[in-house]
Amino acid sequence: MKISVVIPTYNGVKLLAETLPHTISALKNFDNCEIIIVDNGSQDNTKDLIESKFPKVHVLSLDKNYGFTKAVNEAVREAKGNYIFILNNDCIVEKDTVQLLLDFLEDHSEYVATQPVVLENVASFAGRGNIGYIVDLKKGKANLVTSYKLPASMAGRRVTSLNEDNIFKSGKVYGLSATCLLIRKNVFLKIGMFDKTFHSYLEDVDLFIRLAKKGHLYAPCLEAVAYHKHMATSSKMGAYKKWRDFTNWIRIILKNYPWWFILQHLPSLFLERLRNFSGYLKKLIQLNTSYAKQWRCDIF
Repeated sequence: MKISVVIPTYNGVKLLAETLPHTISALKNFDNCEIIIVDNGSQDNTKDLIESKFPKVHVLSLDKNYGFTKAVNEAVREAKGNYIFILNNDCIVEKDTVQLLLDFLEDHSEYVATQPVVLENVASFAGRGNIGYIVDLKKGKANLVTSYKLPASMAGRRVTSLNEDNIFKSGKVYGLSATCLLIRKNVFLKIGMFDKTFHSYLEDVDLFIRLAKKGHLYAPCLEAVAYHKHMATSSKMGAYKKWRDFTNWIRIILKNYPWWFILQHLPSLFLERLRNFSGYLKKLIQLNTSYAKQWRCDIF
């Protein structure tokens, strides 16, 4: 089988009803493909929707919400495709997106993964969009790269990996986003897939640091486009995302950084973690204030 599409979801029936038809349309010219929806213990009628309206789509049901990472890993273990197309449940692909990504990797055997230009919504196209991120390893901070503001090393080139041979010498690493990602299955398995301890968020940063350390090359396909309903899932997570940002950056640093690099840049790494933690506390305060206001309204 050529390609397996993996879409994790949790209580995302409304999102899937909107986005899944676009994914199916993008695969209509593929004779040998599959779509796997990983239902992370949803409490809505996700499974009923898929079985009734999209009978050819396979639903992998988990007993509880194990997060994005384990959901993807479980699906990949069952997947039959040589390529894994990881897709957020709030992401819309164009009719030619999958074909362009697949052609890109088959035309460039040196690359192990690619992503399209990801726009925030269908109406926002203006020659710009997310094509991954660059991690400042000295701070432990990821910044999105947009197609209208390419790094100097990418100027005038259709594709590039951006990374130097030693990422800890340069202090930066380029990575692709798991929002909409095509990756060779054998490479994904060999590198150890996603780290399930991350649960959700920053798992792609960890993955591409590991790939870069092994010398793997990857690049965006600038001809392909997808649309992301900006934070449609994450916006429902309250302080949870902020907490995961804080804890998962610590995981990234401890498991991927050499100790000499940590010691050399400890002040900047520490300050950035304080910023992460303060964001978590701020979100908690906002939520508690909101609950208090609602409580007063209910009582009085």
